[in-house]
Amino acid sequence: MHGFVRKIVCLGALMGFMAWGTCAQANLKVIKAYKEAYPDTKPKCIQCHVVALPKKADGEHDNNDYGKAVAKVIKDAKEAEPSADTIKKVGSIEDFEKKAAAEKK
Repeated sequence: MHGFVRKIVCLGALMGFMAWGTCAQANLKVIKAYKEAYPDTKPKCIQCHVVALPKKADGEHDNNDYGKAVAKVIKDAKEAEPSADTIKKVGSIEDFEKKAAAEKK
């Protein structure tokens, strides 16, 4: 019985690690594509998310307007991985903010 419990715990830990790695990897792919599209920039979490350090468990992983636009373009492109060309369709963070500010006026 003890060996069975140990196997279940190890399996659960492995599955949790794999799920965490997939989420982190997806975000890194977007950051990599953004840096490829705009090599002189350093994107930060707050530029795509509603909080500076999003925690999925706290419900703070929500995207802001720029993050939603990027997610939509990636989804519409139906690519396995986001590309620099996909990111360029939305534009840089700075350009997106300028456009949004101009639309509010």
